[in-house]
Amino acid sequence: LPISRECTRHCAQFVGVHGGLFRCAVSSGGERVNSRWMIAQGRTVLTAGAVLAVLLLAGGWLFSHPMSVSANQSVILLPAAMYHSVTDAGDSPAQYVISPSMLESDLQYLQAHGRETVTIHDLLAYVQDGAALPEKPVLLTFDDGYYNNYKYAYPLLRQYGMQAVLSPVASLTERFSQTDEAEQEAWSYCTGRELREMADSGVFEMQNHSYDFHELKPRKGCLRMAGETTAAYRQCFLSDTQRAQDLFVSLGIEAPVCYTYPYGAVNAEAEALTAVCGFSVTLRCEEGVTALTRDTACLKSIRRNNRDGRWSSAQFWDALLAQTEG
Repeated sequence: LPISRECTRHCAQFVGVHGGLFRCAVSSGGERVNSRWMIAQGRTVLTAGAVLAVLLLAGGWLFSHPMSVSANQSVILLPAAMYHSVTDAGDSPAQYVISPSMLESDLQYLQAHGRETVTIHDLLAYVQDGAALPEKPVLLTFDDGYYNNYKYAYPLLRQYGMQAVLSPVASLTERFSQTDEAEQEAWSYCTGRELREMADSGVFEMQNHSYDFHELKPRKGCLRMAGETTAAYRQCFLSDTQRAQDLFVSLGIEAPVCYTYPYGAVNAEAEALTAVCGFSVTLRCEEGVTALTRDTACLKSIRRNNRDGRWSSAQFWDALLAQTEG
C-alpha cells in the first residue's frame, strides 16, 4: 500500500522516540520511505527480521494513535481579491482604484479560467456543514462601500453571473443616506437603499467593516489606541461593532457573520474581540492564498490580495492563481 506523508512522519517519530537506535530519512515528497536502518552503537546493518519487527512495532503504535487528518479533510487553496473604488474618474487607475473596463476584464479572465465565485456563507457551509465548493473557487471582496461599486461593479457581476462580498463603512452609509452628496462617482458612498438592493439581489453579500473605525490616527483601524485601557478599548470595539450590525438589520439586511478589518490592522486582542462579537469569519489584507479545511480556524484572517489598478488582469490573476497550483 502507498505510504502517506502523515504515516511516514509518524514512523519517523516512532523510530526517533523508541531508544534512539535508528535513523529514518524520509523523502521530501512523502510518497515513499527511502531509509537506511543502522544500529547506532554497533553500526551493524539490521537484518530483514529486525526491520520487520520495527515496522510491526511502528504499525502498532500508529494504530493506537489515529491520524489527525482524515481522508475527507483535503485542503482547498482559496484565492481572494480585494477591490476598493471602481471608476474612470479622478486618478484612476491607481493602487486602490480600477476602471470599470478593468473589472470587466477581471471577470472575463476568471470565467475563461473556470473560476467560480463564492461568498462567506459558502465558506461557512463548506467548513461547518461539509457542503461542497466549486472545483476552482475564488473570493471577490469590495471594501468601504463606494457608490461606484453600486454603479459599475453591481451590474457587471450580475451580467457575468458572479457574486462578491461588500464590506461598507457603516457610518459612511448613514451619512450618504442623509445627504445630497450621494451619487458622486469618484468619492461618495452607497446609501442604505442601494446596499439593500444589492443584498436582496444576491449579487453582493454584506459584511461588517466597522461603524467608524476607518481612520489611521489616533486609532489605527480597530486597534487599541496608545494609552487606552483594556476595558475602555473593549467597550469601544463592542459598541462600534454592534452599531454597524444594528444598521444592517435596520436596513432589512441580514446581520453580518464576517468582520473585515479596517486597513487590515489586526492583532490577538482584536481577533479575540471579533470572536466575542460572534463573527465566524474575518478578512485581512495579507497577501497570499488561504488553505481551507474542515477546521473552523481556517476562516479566521482570510488572506486577500489588493487589486492594484496599475496591473493588468493577466498580471494580477496569473500571479495570484499560480499560488493555488501544486
